[in-house]
Parts: sequence; C-alpha cells; structure tokens
Amino acid sequence: MIHKQVINHRQTAWLVGNVLLTGMLISFFHSLAGVAKMDAWFSQIIPVGYAILVAFVLAEMTRAYPGKNMFEIVFIIFGKWFGGIVNIVILLYIWLVICLDIKGASKFFHATLLPQTPIEITLIVLVLLIMYYGKTSLEIAARVNEMYFPAFFLLSMCMYVLLGNEYSLERLEPILSTSMNRLLVSNILPVGIYGDIFLFGAFLHASTHPRLFFSAMKHGILIVGFTATMLLLILLGVMGYTIASRLNFPMFILVQQIHVTDFLDRVEIVMFSLWFPAFAIKVVVAYLAFLVGIGSFGGQAHYPIYNFPAGWMIAVTSILLFQRIPDLDMFLSYSLPLVVLILQLPLITIFYIKSRMNRKMEEQVSIPEGTKLYRFFRYSVWVGAIAMLGCVLTILTGQFFLDKSELGGIVTGISFTVLFFIALLASYAEMQALNHGKQKTARKKASGAFRQ
Repeated sequence: MIHKQVINHRQTAWLVGNVLLTGMLISFFHSLAGVAKMDAWFSQIIPVGYAILVAFVLAEMTRAYPGKNMFEIVFIIFGKWFGGIVNIVILLYIWLVICLDIKGASKFFHATLLPQTPIEITLIVLVLLIMYYGKTSLEIAARVNEMYFPAFFLLSMCMYVLLGNEYSLERLEPILSTSMNRLLVSNILPVGIYGDIFLFGAFLHASTHPRLFFSAMKHGILIVGFTATMLLLILLGVMGYTIASRLNFPMFILVQQIHVTDFLDRVEIVMFSLWFPAFAIKVVVAYLAFLVGIGSFGGQAHYPIYNFPAGWMIAVTSILLFQRIPDLDMFLSYSLPLVVLILQLPLITIFYIKSRMNRKMEEQVSIPEGTKLYRFFRYSVWVGAIAMLGCVLTILTGQFFLDKSELGGIVTGISFTVLFFIALLASYAEMQALNHGKQKTARKKASGAFRQ
C-alpha cells in the first residue's frame, strides 16, 4: 500500500495549505498580537521562507532517492542503528505535533462549543476519527481535503467583506512602529507551525516529479502565508492588538462579530463546520506520517497494521499532556519553534548534502527550453522570488526610513500586501506551467509508443 500512493500537484498544494493553516487558527494568533502588537500581520515572511527551504530539500531527496520516503532515506544515510535513533527522534516530534493538535482542538471545543461535554470524550472521538483514516492512505485524505479546504479558504478571504462594518484602519496605525526586535521575534514564533511541512517527508514516495512537487508545496506555503497575513490584518483591524492578545481563541470571537442580517448572525457555525473537517485532515496527515515511520522499522509496506495500538497510545498521552490552555499556548508559541529549529535544521542540512552527492534524477522541468511555456515558467519563478524579496525590503524600508510616518506606513502596508499577493499568483503560474509541460511530455511519449 505504501508504494501505490500518488497525489497530484493540486492535492499537494492544498494539503500543504491545510496542514500549515488550520492548526494555526485555534489560539496561535493571540501570541503574535502580544509580541508584535498592531504589526503582527508582518509576521509571516521568515516562516514562509523557512518552509520553502524545507520543501526544496524534500524535493532534492526525491531526486536522489526516488520511490523512498524520509524514514527509509534516514536508514540509507545514517545506517541501521544510528538511523533508527534518528527515526525515533523524528517519530517523537510527529507524536508531539499530533498530541498538540488533538489536545488543542479538544480544549477549544470544550471552552467554546461543547462546555458540558467532558474533554476526554471529545479527544477520544478525534482519535477514533484519525484511526478510521489510518486504515486508508494519503490519497483518501487528499481527496477529502479537496472538498473542504478550498471552501474554507474562500470563506476566510470573505471575512474582510463580512466584517467591513466593524473594521477600523486606526487600530493598525501607526504601521510598522513596533521595534525591529519584536517584529523579528514575531517572525520566528510561527516557525514552529510552519515546521509541520516536515511531515510531508513521510510521503516522498508519492511524488513522481520532484520539480512539480516542490512548486506545489511552495504554492501551498504561500497560500498559508498570504491567508494568515490577511486574517491577522482583519483580526487587528476589528479588535485591536490589546483585545486580540488577551483572548485564548481570538479567531472564534472574531467570527462571532459577523452579523450579516438579523436572521444570519451565527456565521461561526458555518465557518467552523468547514474548519473542523479541514483540521481533521491535518491531524490525519500527521497520523499517517507517524504510521509510516513506525512501519519503516519493521519493513512493513502495509503500515495500517499499527493503527490500533498507535491510536490508543496517542489518545492516552494526549489526555495526560497540557492540562491547562495557557501551558499549551506557551509551548506552542515559544517552545515548539525551538524544537523545530534544533531538530530540523541539522537534518535538512545533512539531507541536502547527501542528496546532492547521490542525485539519481536530473532537474525535471519537462518544458523544452526556448518555448513560450518555458519562458513563462522562468518568468513566474523570477517574479515570485523578486516579490518575496520585495516584501522583505518593504518591511526594512518602513522600519528604518518611514518610522511612525502615517502616509509612509499606509504605502508600506499596501506595498507589502500587493507584493505578497503577486508572489502567490506567481507560484500558481509556476506550478501550472510545470503541470502543462508534464502533460505535453506524457502525451508525446504516449503517441510515440502508439506509432511504434
């Protein structure tokens, strides 16, 4: 089963977007508001860059070790015994991610929607749900995600319009007046959340085109970065950083402020009826990665045989961890980024060096050089890179040269948002160009084989 999973570029992008975004919305934004105040919406540049770096290394690994997942590659690189220790450390990290998600969601439902239901019941129901998907594969999760994540993304983007009567630009001013140290810290905190991109290393065997795989992951990462930026912009413009930083679940309270008409004033029910299935798929992806990692020790291609014991172990440990919401928030905001950097940076460095030394597949662009499609592809890559660099330069310019200038702050904020959106569109264009090139190459090969 493990070697038959194949997901396309669109499913990859949306899965990446789901995994990185949905868990962020529970309670993470209040930490950013507390650190960077009214400039918390500038906090996504460094984590986006870090996630793209990890995605690039994962794509390099698929070129050097085609058909292998990250756990198998670890055994190849580090050997049987030391590789086993490294894989156990990675499994502990994935277990921690799953427990944080399950306990955080259980706390959220208990505090907001199901106050009379014991938290243990909600937690066990979530575990039973991921155990049900544990009998399947990543393909199933990707197909289900195609139904929920796009709708959730569109509804999130509509929140600016739905909350237009509550929005005030004055709550964001003066733009970029927060100190550079606070802005830098606010850009480091989300690295813990964006580090979940590492989970996709367990599914490298599902990639058949490394360059397209990287472009799809990059597009998904930029979807998350732009969406989180816009949601923070809305949150701060409606509530202000003081209120947002003191709420345990600021996004839930924000959605409650939506009142379209007298008979449609419970929009949060619609919002979270889309969020929960998307969030559940996020936990399912992490759980499947955990099962794949366990299966790599026994040489088992059919990892679902570990589903029952692994699921109940996660249920028990999740109940015991983080009894208080502030403890969970503090770990998620301040300890998890440190865990991610200490664990992932050395590993991706070694993975990249070994992958470059043992590359078996050349760069697969699948677009003939000199064609219009190839020029469009290269143009999209450069536009995206320049736009992201422009976002960084915009922040630095606003911080050092336009400090506390009202007009300069507005120009800086608009420039930052527009450049981020251009980077998102460029990543989509890059992904689509590669996909069209791949399809044309496949059709040529098929027609050639038919003529023979």
